[in-house]
Amino acid sequence: MIRANTSTCACTGSRKAAGCGYLTILSSALVLVLIFFAKQIESFQPTTRNDGRRASTTTTTTTSSTSSQLFSSPDKIAHVTFVSGSAETGYGQTSPEPNPTWAQVCNQLALRLPHFAGTTSDGSSDIIQTRSIPATELNAEDLKGQDVVVALGVCTSEEETRLGEAIETTSDALVAVLADPTCAAATLSRQKAGKYVRSSPLADLLAALIPWSATATGRRVLSKTDTLLARKSSEDYIFAVLFAIHGLGIATIDAVKSDLSPSWEKGPIRNAKEFAKMAECCQPQIIAAMSDPQTKRAIDLLDEVDLRDQVGSYRVIVSNETPELEEFTLCILQQNDCFGCDAPILDRPKVPLLKEWRGKSLDFDAAKQILMGHLDHPDASDCSQRKDWSWRIVVGANPAYDAFPLQHQIFYPSGKGKSMWYDPVFCVETLDDERIWCKRHYRVTPRRHWSADEEGAEKGPTPGAWTLNTLDNGMVSEEKWTTVDAADDLSWAVLHYSGAARRAGQSYVGALLCTPDGQWPADCRSGEGLERIRAAFRSCDLEFWELFGASTEKSYMWADTYTSWKKNNPPPLDRIGDISITAWRKKELEKAFAEKQKA
Repeated sequence: MIRANTSTCACTGSRKAAGCGYLTILSSALVLVLIFFAKQIESFQPTTRNDGRRASTTTTTTTSSTSSQLFSSPDKIAHVTFVSGSAETGYGQTSPEPNPTWAQVCNQLALRLPHFAGTTSDGSSDIIQTRSIPATELNAEDLKGQDVVVALGVCTSEEETRLGEAIETTSDALVAVLADPTCAAATLSRQKAGKYVRSSPLADLLAALIPWSATATGRRVLSKTDTLLARKSSEDYIFAVLFAIHGLGIATIDAVKSDLSPSWEKGPIRNAKEFAKMAECCQPQIIAAMSDPQTKRAIDLLDEVDLRDQVGSYRVIVSNETPELEEFTLCILQQNDCFGCDAPILDRPKVPLLKEWRGKSLDFDAAKQILMGHLDHPDASDCSQRKDWSWRIVVGANPAYDAFPLQHQIFYPSGKGKSMWYDPVFCVETLDDERIWCKRHYRVTPRRHWSADEEGAEKGPTPGAWTLNTLDNGMVSEEKWTTVDAADDLSWAVLHYSGAARRAGQSYVGALLCTPDGQWPADCRSGEGLERIRAAFRSCDLEFWELFGASTEKSYMWADTYTSWKKNNPPPLDRIGDISITAWRKKELEKAFAEKQKA
């Protein structure tokens, strides 16, 4: 897994602060205060929740996230029903098993969604409770007690009629109705988010005229979910529902509560405070960022996406990496935490750890050899193919970070203790349709796996469980990696990760199939070998059709179009070595600034 910092989304607000400094900030603050008082007129009107309770009129300026928290408490439970239709899904086109049914997709989303929200404070219940129902089996009363309905592939007359009757029966209680583009027109017209109903021209007019209203909030939430549901990935679908649950105040979701963009939901006073803090702490970095054309372009592009949209924001970042952007991010987020973000590392699913390898209990030496894979290194396994890399990625599960072509993993020992280094090298297709190589540097340290506590193991780290840290584009990312399975001859390995860029407000998960050449292992295209790899991904709560990059017969990450380019543009596979992450980033920044001066 590779990751560039998405934290530069803080730049969205900085554009207002950069050119004129404090005077611009103060002027903006005055305007925002006027808006704040206008907003109170709306808040004095008693608002009734869909469940009949009166909503609080507390202003959004005291919340730690968005105005969604007005109506939610930490232990509020969200109820979500996925309704599957018969349209073709179009899911998993570059996966080992493309085009699952919508029923399969809904069942899988219902399984995975609760893991992104955690449990109540006493641990007695998931914060999100889910169901999956085929549209043809839906009864009129089935949606009672639900907060969110997600319709996927509902397209026939019978499916639309059954869903329509169920929505009509409980429409006043439903907070949101979402639908993907494969649904028919009647279902798409039923979409709603809070007080905003898609089919209502009046709602559109009100949202446009009063952007701080609950109706406008609903329209913005629905717009975000539309963008995510237009993509064919479980990660995007899951985050679409999370945004709706949190943004509409159904429940507080830590994984999406941090918002780096100025918004009506955050409230005028908080927006002004954030602008002022950026200008006070980082004015030189802001001015430098806005003075550089490529960095300003990145800021403008980030301003057009929801900055918690990891797929959209990540592509902007990797297409526009500049030293000015990195210094800006380091100051705004990492050093000064201008937005108060703190995204969690998700601890579910509880991914099992490989316990035995080559007929022996996995120890630290063996665990390191699995990561080192086929690297030409004295400490590598005797079945290493002695290459310039450890592994190449065949498929991955995260559309933001695993779907890049030509991914090389380079794991090698540190000169100190049991720790290691990890230098991923990968190809990026930029927004300008150029191909470039990107490289990162991670510290890898052993960590304790959850199973060690359950088994009463001795204190200390567990072989095969790792913590990876990096400073990337000015932002610290931390990831928990687990060695899930590996062939005895190292013909393949499956690795899982769960991580967060805490100050950027982003949590993420994924899993990888790695081989020496980036192709699906020949002896695992069917039979026991295939089922063993399937079982490894299923232990991570992932199905084959959720993966990106290859079928069992054909690779997309290592297609001829990429490998031909690679021949003329060899990857930078030299090891960064025993140099701290901070020192390496400083060295890279100095080199980048020097190259700009020469140009």
